[in-house]
Amino acid sequence: MLEIIILAAQLAAAPVGFDQAKAMADANERSLPQRISTQLLRAQGKALGSAMATCGHPGMDPSAFVVVLSLNADGSVAESWRKGETPLAQCVHKELAASGLAGQWPTPFHTSVELSFNEP
Repeated sequence: MLEIIILAAQLAAAPVGFDQAKAMADANERSLPQRISTQLLRAQGKALGSAMATCGHPGMDPSAFVVVLSLNADGSVAESWRKGETPLAQCVHKELAASGLAGQWPTPFHTSVELSFNEP
């Protein structure tokens, strides 16, 4: 919890980049109680499934990418970041940022979705 407070203070002091947002997401996800973690995984799966149905096409570049979302309490997206520039990464980022993650979340709350099709 202290790690989250320190990271939040750092974020308030300067513009947030991808690496800082990803660190916040990792800290948030590590601190979740089991019930909220399960809710998060379900919401991520549903949103990602919808995004992939829209964005996934035969012959797409399957390079790994990461999308980080800063969620409002209602699951809408306050801010988002992406590492990866393929058309698939850009499309999934756009879809996730538009849809958010259904549920009620503590605020501020950062979470990430990491996709890799080539790595075990």
